[in-house]
Amino acid sequence: MLKGKIGLAPMADYTDFSYREICREYGSEFSFTEMISIEALIRDKKESFNMLPKENEENIGIQLFGSNINSFIQAAKLVQNKGNWIDINAGCPVKKVIKKGAGSALLKDLNKLGDIIKALKENIDKPVGVKIRLGFEEDYAEKIIEVVQKNKADYVIVHARTQKQLYSGKANWNRFNDLKKICEIPLGASGDIYSYDDAKIVMEKYMADFVVIARGSIGNPWIFSNITPDINEIKKVILKHANLMINEHGEEKAIRRFKKIFIGYTKGMKNAREIRKKIPYLYTYNDLINIVNILE
Repeated sequence: MLKGKIGLAPMADYTDFSYREICREYGSEFSFTEMISIEALIRDKKESFNMLPKENEENIGIQLFGSNINSFIQAAKLVQNKGNWIDINAGCPVKKVIKKGAGSALLKDLNKLGDIIKALKENIDKPVGVKIRLGFEEDYAEKIIEVVQKNKADYVIVHARTQKQLYSGKANWNRFNDLKKICEIPLGASGDIYSYDDAKIVMEKYMADFVVIARGSIGNPWIFSNITPDINEIKKVILKHANLMINEHGEEKAIRRFKKIFIGYTKGMKNAREIRKKIPYLYTYNDLINIVNILE
């Protein structure tokens, strides 16, 4: 389960198979699917099943979100053999997820969160972990950790912000030190990890057992191995990433999804502002080639 120290976090609309493959190539030691709706799986929605790990993927967790305990059990049973562990999303701060009682809304009902963990542990054959935030409106992470451990979760990943903060302010890495004192299961760290050095600091100074990198990996798969690529390497990987997505999704959908990832790849380039003006008019792979050719 979850072998390695630095891996790719689950990110909705980003961490599809193509994204995971690129990050894996450059050093991501483990990864997660995008968050997948338990209700969609139960209803046999093809798109949700397409989000599951592919046959050749190893050391990967399936992240599920929802709020109904029986649905969690049914969905986890359906997909458990597709991945190496199941991850419960109790951290997503987005309103449309919270309105369904899912994501970080589970932090408002710790009894339910505990019951979900317990139910999965009793009903499936794979390890079960949970990704949380420090709390909903306030920080009560110790209470959350207590519930997570009491119900025998195999690990916990903490994004060091509350739901109320969304992605504003700065992630409170000091809390990893506090939580490590009471955490008897592996403690993963998330939030504001934008370099390989950040990942090392969070583990060495703030005592996290492992790190998951989310936004810091967008357009920067080299973050996992501390490589600084030259412009030719960046161009090559941009086109490779887009090609993988086209094979996975078809050209139209792939290019539409790739636009926001492409913005990440252009960060720090001399002509980044000029390039970003062209991105809304990017529709085909040939359009992408034309833009990549003028990167500098």
